[in-house]
Amino acid sequence: MEWPNFYSNAYGTNNQMVSGLLSEMVIDEQMRQYRKRTLYEEIDEALAAKNKELFIRLTDELKEIMAYEKS
Repeated sequence: MEWPNFYSNAYGTNNQMVSGLLSEMVIDEQMRQYRKRTLYEEIDEALAAKNKELFIRLTDELKEIMAYEKS
């Protein structure tokens, strides 16, 4: 089995691979931040509507995001 040459044009340069990974990391972080903001709004709405089940589900999701950020 022949190993791919990561410096060849077929795979791009290491800089391109690193740039792609960094871009994905930035996008993932922005998506998490956006979801946290919307969760806070949805939690407020669930509280105002006195919807306990929705409140618990949303706060559980928020806890998961926050735990991921701490790890």
